[in-house]
Amino acid sequence: MSSLLFPGQALQQSPDTVVQVGDSVTLSCSRKGNEIYTMYWYKLPMGKDATLQLVVYSVEGGVAEFEKEFRNHFQSNGTKGNHLSVKIAHALLNDSGTYFCAEQDPQ
Repeated sequence: MSSLLFPGQALQQSPDTVVQVGDSVTLSCSRKGNEIYTMYWYKLPMGKDATLQLVVYSVEGGVAEFEKEFRNHFQSNGTKGNHLSVKIAHALLNDSGTYFCAEQDPQ
């Protein structure tokens, strides 16, 4: 896994992880600071012509807003203390890919 970086900011996220079909995994992302940011998890599926997909986003202290295709077996409590975790319960083959954490500067 890799981080998407914005000017002057760096995120820390879970190290590379290999998960087998049926396993559960939790992806964690955090940032330093006390400003209110929106945090995101993206997925880059396997394959030559894959495009980046938004999985979930959350504003500090808010609920996690999942994209429709990830709502069934992805879970999150939202962003708390500049930390956004996502649990994939019972991973499926089509969950394969590289997951990236990103943030958006406060408006």
